Amino acid sequence: MNVEGCKVTLSNLDIAERQLERSIELFLDRKDFVSALTLAGAAEEILGKLLKAQDKKHWLEEITGAALKALGYRKSDMETPSANQARKEIVALANRSRNSLKHYNDDGSITLEIDVEAADMIDRAVSNYWKLTQRETGAMGRFRELVFMGDEA
Repeated sequence: MNVEGCKVTLSNLDIAERQLERSIELFLDRKDFVSALTLAGAAEEILGKLLKAQDKKHWLEEITGAALKALGYRKSDMETPSANQARKEIVALANRSRNSLKHYNDDGSITLEIDVEAADMIDRAVSNYWKLTQRETGAMGRFRELVFMGDEA
């Protein structure tokens, strides 16, 4: 295969959008939930960093903040060692499936509800994408309709 002449310049948003679009295609059309989750996770991370660069909260920050409040942390407690440890644990739990699929596992395997985890990660990425761009692509709308609205393909 000759890949000569394939040089391309892509923005971080272009990369994340391509990853997210492909993850949705893999999820809906190929039922390749492992690849869908991995690509959506990469997109979600890039989109989160783009939001952070604009001083906006991404999905994981919002969920972490809400979880800390539910655990009883007040605004004045949010930077205590205890809150920081709880935050790390919440983030690790939220990213467990993504990280388990992209890194070597010492015990040789992982068990998870892969379709649910993939759908969740795609939803996280779509949420960040929407917050960043205020738009939804056709694939994102299709995902929302088929997965969350329960419409048949």
